[in-house]
Amino acid sequence: MSHVRYYSMRRLSPYQGTVQVVEMPGFRAISTDGVTWRVQFLKQRSRFTSQAVWRADGSGNLIETRHTAELIQAMRNHPSLPFPPADNMELWLLDARQQRPLAILASTLGRITPPRAVDTAWCAALAGDDGFMAPSLSTGGRGVASTSHIPHHEILNRCVQKAAGPLDRAQWFRRESDGSGTGMHGNRLDAAQVGRKLQRDAFPELLLREEWEDEREKNLVHDYHDWQAPRLLTHRDLSHATRDRLEHAACRQAEKLYQLRHVLPEIINRDLLNVAFVEAVIRRST
Repeated sequence: MSHVRYYSMRRLSPYQGTVQVVEMPGFRAISTDGVTWRVQFLKQRSRFTSQAVWRADGSGNLIETRHTAELIQAMRNHPSLPFPPADNMELWLLDARQQRPLAILASTLGRITPPRAVDTAWCAALAGDDGFMAPSLSTGGRGVASTSHIPHHEILNRCVQKAAGPLDRAQWFRRESDGSGTGMHGNRLDAAQVGRKLQRDAFPELLLREEWEDEREKNLVHDYHDWQAPRLLTHRDLSHATRDRLEHAACRQAEKLYQLRHVLPEIINRDLLNVAFVEAVIRRST
């Protein structure tokens, strides 16, 4: 079935991990864990509407009919997970000093022309999600408990906003397989920035730049990436050191990590993760 596309892409603004996608004329199936697939039907032009759930064990509610038979066949015969990423068009918020990528805002498929109107507000978490608790902010100086009542994700939002400056700029980049990126259009750009070529090391490896002059901001970003570790481990092309660090951090969130076990492209510390998986299974059974 050459007309079936299998790919993955990130969910951004704010970051919510990656999704696996099976796409064919008239249908699209999306999954965050590679187990439960939300099937969408094309209604008008490019508008999809959710209608059913498919699972390989048959516990979904998608009914096999003459209309859905080809989709179900494509689902049953899908290639190994995770699917290759296809969202190589990336929108980056730029830092005010060097006009280099600071934080990723959005991504889209390489075959799609990215929109010219962009939202430059970076958010660490969904509205109302106060789950991010940064260890570096949990105590004040000298081990004294912090008295700040500002959600930690909001503190991080402000750090990123300060680094971007009052006139925030954002730019689309077409990323290549070697990690480099070619600058395209964006928001408040100088003419010389359009068409510029940045090498791989100019882009943050994860979601945010990790080099900060202020040690407190650096620690806060580190804590944020550790909080997102289970989801970040679904990314390909992470350095060995970064994946090793994220695996150790993710094991502190065993249940979230277990949910994503089918969509991890690589595992370095197999024994460590197996222990976390067993812990998650035990927690689920009690």
